[in-house]
Amino acid sequence: MDRYVSTFKTVGAAYDETIVLLKEANQKNWNEVARLTHEENLLKKRSSKWIKMLLRNVRKRYLVNHSPLPAVKNLSRFLLKFDSPQVRIQSLFQYICKSDPLVDRFVIDLVGSNLKKYGSFRLTKTIFREFFSKEAEIHTELQVWANYTKEKWGSDFFAFLRSSGLMEKHPDVLVKNFIIKPETFAFFLYGLIGNGIIPSEIFKAKIWKRYFLTYEDIEEKLSECQVRGWLQYRSRGGIHELVPKYDSLEMWIDAIE
Repeated sequence: MDRYVSTFKTVGAAYDETIVLLKEANQKNWNEVARLTHEENLLKKRSSKWIKMLLRNVRKRYLVNHSPLPAVKNLSRFLLKFDSPQVRIQSLFQYICKSDPLVDRFVIDLVGSNLKKYGSFRLTKTIFREFFSKEAEIHTELQVWANYTKEKWGSDFFAFLRSSGLMEKHPDVLVKNFIIKPETFAFFLYGLIGNGIIPSEIFKAKIWKRYFLTYEDIEEKLSECQVRGWLQYRSRGGIHELVPKYDSLEMWIDAIE
């Protein structure tokens, strides 16, 4: 069982800063990116302590192997290819969840389950605290968190949902499903295919649970990708045939406009 830690509250999602760093990492090694960040204030931030924590979290989220998510080399190339904030944020969202079991748990089982029930819902602090308390019954490490730590983690989680496009702006707490861009879907789909996952198993991938996609939603996204000429997809009697147009994720990234 994964152990929960509170490190998410130190920097939050930090989407804008992460995009800057990963775009730099497309051409430079990580040590050089870190040096530039510190010595030349690449991010235009005043706090050296915060920069240090950000670099540590970016390394944990994106430079560690989080298979079946694509490796950072392809992620940075993908970020350079698209200017769309939605495409970029939706792709980084996966890595934040994958690298932090507690964030992942809240996204899939608190946010996801309520979206499935209600379509949209108000994520109040009471609902958050009740879910946290139930989780602490299983993960006893949460029981020793100070009240400040719990509240700060919760505030940063709400901010994460807002910056990801799932929650309305403060002070509203309405959560609504986001619309996954076909480019984002195809990026992770090609990553799954590259990991040797067969078509029938692709529907079961945890990636889609983080996007709150149903079976029918996945089929719709596959059809969108087919319209764009990125693959061929057929389904009959529970048998799925999925033929990608490109031999690898790298070739798809290079080819798309």
